[in-house]
Amino acid sequence: MRTGAFASTFQCGDQQATIDYTQYSMRLTVGEETFNLRPVPAASGAKYEAIGDATTFFWSKGRNATLVVKGKSYPECTSMSDAAPPPFRATGNEPGWRLDIEGGKMILVTDNGARRLVTAAPPVETSADSRRYVASTDAGPLVVTIFERACTDTMSGMPHPHAVDVAFGGRTLTGCGGDPVDLLKGPEWVVEDINRTGIIDNSRMTLDFAPDGRISGRASCNMYTGRYTLTGEALTVSNTAATLRVCAPSLMQQEEKFLGVLRNVRRFDFSEDGALILRTDDSGTITARR
Repeated sequence: MRTGAFASTFQCGDQQATIDYTQYSMRLTVGEETFNLRPVPAASGAKYEAIGDATTFFWSKGRNATLVVKGKSYPECTSMSDAAPPPFRATGNEPGWRLDIEGGKMILVTDNGARRLVTAAPPVETSADSRRYVASTDAGPLVVTIFERACTDTMSGMPHPHAVDVAFGGRTLTGCGGDPVDLLKGPEWVVEDINRTGIIDNSRMTLDFAPDGRISGRASCNMYTGRYTLTGEALTVSNTAATLRVCAPSLMQQEEKFLGVLRNVRRFDFSEDGALILRTDDSGTITARR
């Protein structure tokens, strides 16, 4: 399960529920079941409903929440996240700025490092599609809004899990936040296209990005493993190896093509409808979906 900037665990009677925000929705794990939820209108708090199942929802109201799974209602849920949330960083360009929320503090560095502001992190305000911090400082109010939607850095082209607005000093700074690897980790990706030429019907290729830097999956015929590295501007895959099963020639050719592109991946982005696109420097692509 992906651990994002806003992952939380709730105790609902004798049942624990974990929520984690993804690129376009919220993931709910109850026991051994995982559901993808989308935001829906609510009179208060933030309510998320399972896609295609209105009888499963999670309705957050701060530190307490209501959990219903397939029509079964659980006792009121209480947040177990008493510790400080994990560090969160956002950055932007023109002018360059950086925001860190860590250890109960917010640190804003603006104007390419010329100005620095440190203040206590206020309680987070939650809505269906964003998180907001409103802090009072000696230099005026500081308002940080973290949106639950993907954002692409305007200089590096690197996707990030969150779009971020920082309002301070009479201006609004825009940028991206969160760890880009959070967009890759989680449930496996199923490949639907290589180099914009499609794939063999009923064949299966997958991508699984593990938290420890391993990548694995099916390559058409064989299973494969490797390592992936994500830097500030690039995604690379190395040390790939596959099992030695022999399949039909067409599947073996597709497998060789897939692994060849995968070994040369240099970056990634997403289509407008959420498909993952791995890209090479020579215009090679692997397109996959969850």
